[in-house]
Amino acid sequence: MPNQIKILPQFIANRIAAGEVVGRPEAVVKELVENSIDAGAKTIQLHIKDAGKALIQVIDDGCGMNEDDAILSFQRHATSKIAKPEDLENILTLGFRGEALASIAAVAQVELKTRTAEDELGTLIKNHGSEVVEHSKVKCEKGTSIAVRNLFYNTPARRNFLKTNQTEFKHIYETFVRLAAANYGISFSFINEDEEIFDLKESDLIERLKSIYGKEAAENLLEVEYSNQLISLKGYISKPSFTKKNKQDQNLFLNNRYVVNKALSFAVHSAYEDLVDKGDYPNFFLFLSLDPSKFDINVHPSKLEVKFEEERALFSFIRKGVRSTLGKNDLIVKVKIPETALGEINETNQQINTNIFKSSQFTNKSPNISSQSGGFSFKKYESSNISNDELNSADRPIIHEMFGSKEKPAYLNIDTVAESDSQDALEKKMYKHQDTDSLVSKNEIWQFQKKYIMYQLESTLMIIDQHAAHERILYEQALDRLNSNANLTQQLLLPIYVELNPVDFEVTRSVETELRSLGFDIELQSKRKVKIKGIPSDVRIGDEGKILQELINQYKDYDIKLNLEKRDNLAKSYACKHAIKAGDFLNENEMLNLIDKLFSVKMPYVCPHGRPTIVKLSMDELDKMFYRTGI
Repeated sequence: MPNQIKILPQFIANRIAAGEVVGRPEAVVKELVENSIDAGAKTIQLHIKDAGKALIQVIDDGCGMNEDDAILSFQRHATSKIAKPEDLENILTLGFRGEALASIAAVAQVELKTRTAEDELGTLIKNHGSEVVEHSKVKCEKGTSIAVRNLFYNTPARRNFLKTNQTEFKHIYETFVRLAAANYGISFSFINEDEEIFDLKESDLIERLKSIYGKEAAENLLEVEYSNQLISLKGYISKPSFTKKNKQDQNLFLNNRYVVNKALSFAVHSAYEDLVDKGDYPNFFLFLSLDPSKFDINVHPSKLEVKFEEERALFSFIRKGVRSTLGKNDLIVKVKIPETALGEINETNQQINTNIFKSSQFTNKSPNISSQSGGFSFKKYESSNISNDELNSADRPIIHEMFGSKEKPAYLNIDTVAESDSQDALEKKMYKHQDTDSLVSKNEIWQFQKKYIMYQLESTLMIIDQHAAHERILYEQALDRLNSNANLTQQLLLPIYVELNPVDFEVTRSVETELRSLGFDIELQSKRKVKIKGIPSDVRIGDEGKILQELINQYKDYDIKLNLEKRDNLAKSYACKHAIKAGDFLNENEMLNLIDKLFSVKMPYVCPHGRPTIVKLSMDELDKMFYRTGI
């Protein structure tokens, strides 16, 4: 019987191996651009056609290769980046396996031009399907140019499995953006079908991110800088108010290499805790620096996966670093008016002015002119021969109603703030008030529609959602009690008995210890009755019989919808049900107390569910609404 096991010919082995490195055009872009970065390039150009299927060309001004190295570069496992086993423990380059160019050449038609600074002439090599079809000297610039044409021309089945041009371009775009963002000290250009997509000059990281993602995205980033003796974490994270419904712009770089690690990405997300809604994801561009001997990047030829020696410690480190950044930054939502909305409003105003100009007074029943663009509405009065005085008089009660009750507004005293104060100290001084008897008339404070607390802080209008703010206060108080097993109870003169259905009784039994920590003095009795002898000290007296039932109902609802950890669920449920509601009247002392308590909690900017508690409206933005900019 003849031998059945044979050694595969090299060109077949290369095509098979290429599948691990070159799955789609994006992989070619990644490998070639990384090689350019490793070569010390200061300028890198990427050209593609037909979403990379017809052409992928990368041109750099790096160190280039001499003729012998150029020939060797097409061989499998040919690399200049490692030479001995110990080098695998100290990999500082993006490439090191020596598989990329050989794999690409196995499934495409490749043209390589390269020259070092020492050589007068460069080297030209054309390799089609692992076969060298041309090798010559050529005049070219210092550096390397690699053109990959007709990708998968000799493996049609794989080419047929590629996605649409739109999808393949998206993958190339995302990879280019990651490489360009991480290597902001290099100039990058990206040309698609002879159309320039990017022309990025050497810059710092925030300027690079601004160039790629736009000014608004960059303005909503917070700088992270956190380190110890072994690890360093730097970069940017998005504000909780600037999130997305996908994880597309979540980027983690390990020693400047983009990597995928679900645990570490989740560490970033978990640091936001309740600052973002479920289903929303923060953006981040974080650079982790770590001793190469503490992780293994040599898991897969794509070099995206990584295994860590101490992943749990890294998880904790990243979470603390992100949490620290969120804790020391101003996360108050700032109201901004989109320029497009202003343009549409201006067009409406011009129409109104034209109508007024055509008639010296309002005549008959003028048609309504309204615009809902950008959330604003302008409506012309419907009247017959209304004078200017009458029109202004008609406005007055409306304006008076808009800005709260008819009572004289209270005032907020602002302490003098030194320029050298830290952000935390600044906030404490900004919102601290004296006893109401000694308030000075410096900043008005009032309640609007029994829902929002409004007050002026220098040239900014601060708006606080009273329910969201009180929810945050109660939530953090509840967590403190649950974690410390505190029992702050106000005893009732007479106990109250509540009868629960079987499901609610079992839920109550499962959280009985936690309820006691919150301040509920209860006894579970027979026939599903609960005896309530005391309630938490910060719960308003009244309708005590409903308090426990409402809390259990909310707990069940969150358990189904949000799948929260037990204590977190209970704290959120407690805060939601016992917070001040929209429609509750607050006197000036209550409003000032609420503000003081809000800015004494750890995270005053959002409620437990991620909604903002505070919104700023600056004078500049207000002026824009009335087209007073520059006046």
